[in-house]
Amino acid sequence: MGIEIARVEKHLAETHAERIPELVFATGPASYSYIFGGRGPLFDGFIDAAWKAPANFFSHEQAALAFEDGAFRGVLISHDGPEHYRLKDGVWPVAQGLAEDGGIGEAEIGALAERAEIASFMNPHVPEDCSYILVVSVPETARGRGAGRALIEHEIERARARSYSRVHLDVMSDNPAVGLYRAMGFEPMAETVTPIPCREHGLAMELRMMLRL
Repeated sequence: MGIEIARVEKHLAETHAERIPELVFATGPASYSYIFGGRGPLFDGFIDAAWKAPANFFSHEQAALAFEDGAFRGVLISHDGPEHYRLKDGVWPVAQGLAEDGGIGEAEIGALAERAEIASFMNPHVPEDCSYILVVSVPETARGRGAGRALIEHEIERARARSYSRVHLDVMSDNPAVGLYRAMGFEPMAETVTPIPCREHGLAMELRMMLRL
């Protein structure tokens, strides 16, 4: 049957929620480790809460899942350019909710916000005439079966249907996925190094890649 793509509805979001923190972390371990202090309860709790909540970067509302013969093969989270900064702002109510529930302290949320702000300088402006891919991730055991490519192709068609002129994404330059993006026609448009994350904490340069439609 090959790879099939499904936009995420509530039942799919709940069924596969436990997979999402691991898959999101895999897209940028060094970057997320800098912001969250590593893969742990803080990161997993935040991504799990954001996945289940509406109107934020990591919400299931913006996601598509890949399946092969009914087996889960990967996730893509994307959104429209005009929604980028509204959805970015939507992550902080999620973090504040964790603080109110006792899952994160006030000092932790302040430090998290500071590191996230610093890391944000690695990402160029997102224009309104594009779709933006935030996450493409396939479990290690499922790689090489075409799920990542199928998810991206699905997003390209979604962008075309909305009459966007391009698809944008950001990726760390040492991520092997760069090869797939290049093969699919994405070009690096910016190479960003920021002093604190890159020079003090060893993060690789980040690439803004773009596909013209």
